[in-house]
Amino acid sequence: MRPPPPPPEDLFEQLDAEIASYRAEQVDIGYWSNTNSTMSQSGSSLLRAEPNMDIQTMDDTAVYSDDILSSHLINGHINIKNADRNWKKMNSDFVQRLLTVYKVMSEQYGYDMVLLEGYRSPARQARLLKKGSHVTKAGSYKSYHQFGLAGDSAFIRNGKIVISEKDPWAMQGYRLYGEVAKSAGLVWGGDWKMMDLGHVELRKKGVLGRPDMAEILTSQ
Repeated sequence: MRPPPPPPEDLFEQLDAEIASYRAEQVDIGYWSNTNSTMSQSGSSLLRAEPNMDIQTMDDTAVYSDDILSSHLINGHINIKNADRNWKKMNSDFVQRLLTVYKVMSEQYGYDMVLLEGYRSPARQARLLKKGSHVTKAGSYKSYHQFGLAGDSAFIRNGKIVISEKDPWAMQGYRLYGEVAKSAGLVWGGDWKMMDLGHVELRKKGVLGRPDMAEILTSQ
């Protein structure tokens, strides 16, 4: 299967504006500090760390937070302007699995999907790590994004990207997405104790921490 044509850029501009508005709103009500160094105590419970990929992170007791969107905004994983959505930079095996998931989600369940971020450069991963363990515990070449084996996706409804699980339609979509992704042999971030509902990855042994494998896998 071939990757879909790039969605109109204004979809991502709208999402970027929505994120900025949401963050400003939360700052206004004191949900978290407007600085990178200080965060409110009330907001800390929503922070999720990227799991250590070297260990099994599945947790059947995982519970959905009230608003995972807020944790995405705080930890910087949703960074529309800096995100790479070039399908050609990802591993072809992973791409075909993810496109199969998109196809099933659309044809069987009526959910059209869009890639928010695919390949993530080692430099961007390092910048996330510098923000602290509340953002990610994975440094350069410790995330499957650097190997073209991971992607973050969202839904499109009525010409708008929908990411908040506060929308019951989106929450149902995330659950279906997880089921379909796992049937395609992918690991779904919604099964982690610190959840990442839009994230899926294709795990391969002996890959993490090896820049040479990143070069090989992203060229396949």
